[in-house]
Amino acid sequence: MSQRLPRVLHFIDSGGLYGAESVVLNLSARMLAAGRFVPVIGCIVTRKDEPNDLYDRARELGFEAEKILIPNLLLFLYLPFAARQLKGAGIDLIHSHGYKPSVFGWLIRLLTGIPVMATCHLWFKGEGQPLKMRVMIAMELFLYRFFRRIVAVSRPIREVLVNAGADPHKVVIIKNGVDIAPGGDLDPADRLKLRADLGVTPDQVLILNSGRLSRQKGQWNIIRAAADLKEAGRPVRFLIVGEGPLGPELEALVRQHDVADVVTLSGFRDDVEALLQAADLFILPSLDEGMPMSLLEAAGRRLPVVVTPVGDVADLITDGETGLLIPPEDVPALVQAITRLMEDPSLGRRMGEAVFKKLEQEYSSEAMYRHYAEVYGLFAG
Repeated sequence: MSQRLPRVLHFIDSGGLYGAESVVLNLSARMLAAGRFVPVIGCIVTRKDEPNDLYDRARELGFEAEKILIPNLLLFLYLPFAARQLKGAGIDLIHSHGYKPSVFGWLIRLLTGIPVMATCHLWFKGEGQPLKMRVMIAMELFLYRFFRRIVAVSRPIREVLVNAGADPHKVVIIKNGVDIAPGGDLDPADRLKLRADLGVTPDQVLILNSGRLSRQKGQWNIIRAAADLKEAGRPVRFLIVGEGPLGPELEALVRQHDVADVVTLSGFRDDVEALLQAADLFILPSLDEGMPMSLLEAAGRRLPVVVTPVGDVADLITDGETGLLIPPEDVPALVQAITRLMEDPSLGRRMGEAVFKKLEQEYSSEAMYRHYAEVYGLFAG
């Protein structure tokens, strides 16, 4: 009789299909392909009928997926039900992704004995965070002292965790990875049609940003740069893809700067892979990052990139070689970088090829899986 494969729950409080969700999906695909572990994607919801994009996408891709009902205000009432659900699903290891799943996962461990590990994808202490978020993050940092393994996706995140009291011998760095060959190329005619559908004229440069609309991503700098480029008469079109709490503020800023004709806030789209192929340039003016999946995905399409050197971004992007680096919150530098690439397309092509080669060597989903498999093996053994 064949031995039963360990079942690993990717436990996540998902607000859309963003960086952590991409990691979960890429990692799950590699787990299935390798045949050593069975991935189960567990999405925290607060209502039985609550929609969840990650759950839907996981099921569409053929992964096992569970909605795990844990209402915030009835946490301790529903945790035993969640614990029973995970035991019934035969989960052998809880792999938490984010502060809420890490806290909930640890409490479920106390109820079930199922071991728990965590990946910390991002660490951003912005101003004005809700009290309940601050409390949950403080609990997360405290509980990490008792985790057997914690994965940080960048060196700065590891430093935060160690400084907060986590055992440095238990905190390992595993780089985010992407599928280097995520799908077929767009037909040239389809690319032109997509650009036309986006309102991009033949003479315009399409500049893409994708990610959660949040303070950490700094998208207001894009809108201010768009205003300066429009005033200078540059033929640009900006597409900002994503949802999040900063959305209303960004919409107001678009109106304030009168750039609705050159900036589109598209909301969520499920065709980001096609948009990367339609775009001429990718920008990410973040204030803080680990290693952003959106950057890796852009590099996988050989796009020239303009980014801030936060988190581990500078490990991939060397200024002038694999992309252009600008200081955070520096709109003139962002404008200058975009202008430079518009005036010298050959530079963008060279950097796009260079960043793709580096991506292949260091940031593949295969490499990411191999490192996670070593960590999972500690629990499976």
